[in-house]
Amino acid sequence: QCQRRNIEMMAETVSGSRYQRLHHMLSESTWDRRNVRRQLIADANVHFGYASALLIDESAFAKKGEKSAGVGRQHNGRLGKLENSQVGVFSVLSHGDRGALTGGRLYLPEDWVRDRKRCEAAGIPKSERRFRTKNELAWELIEQTEKDGVVFGWVGMDAAYGRDQGLLLQIVGMGKSFVADVDSHQQVW
Repeated sequence: QCQRRNIEMMAETVSGSRYQRLHHMLSESTWDRRNVRRQLIADANVHFGYASALLIDESAFAKKGEKSAGVGRQHNGRLGKLENSQVGVFSVLSHGDRGALTGGRLYLPEDWVRDRKRCEAAGIPKSERRFRTKNELAWELIEQTEKDGVVFGWVGMDAAYGRDQGLLLQIVGMGKSFVADVDSHQQVW
C-alpha cells in the first residue's frame, strides 16, 4: 500500500498501470463520473446503513505556485499554520472503522472569484466561480448527499463547522441529528 496518494505513486503500486494513462483518465478523459458516484452510493448504502455518520471536514494541500485552482495563503490544518495551499471541504460516510468519500468541494477564496482570467486559466467551471464560505460548501455536501439517496443517521463535524448555528439548524431542519465540536466560549442551546 502506498503512503502518498498521487497518480505517480498509484502507477508504481497498481500492477500494469502507466502514469500517463492514469493521469489522462483522471484529468482529461470523458468518462461519466455520475455513474461512478451512483455505484458508490449503492455500495455505501449496502455496507453502511442508517447507523452511519456523514462526517464533514476540510483538508489543505500545500502548493508552491499560484496557478493551481483556489491556491492562496490560507490556514493549512495539516501543517498547523498559514501556508500557500489549496483547501477542500469533504464529506465521508463512516461506520465503525469503514469510510467512503461521498463528496468534496474546492474552497475558492474571494480573490480567486473576482479574477475571471485566473479562474479560466485554472479550468474552474463558470458555475463554480462564486464565493462560498467553507460552511456553505459543507451544507452543499450534506444536502447533495441526502438528495443522492445516501443513507446516514447523523452528521459529525469539528468546531470550524459546529460554531455555525445556522448550519446546525439546517441539519436539524432536514430531520437529522448532529454531533459537533464547539468552541469553549460558545453557548450551546
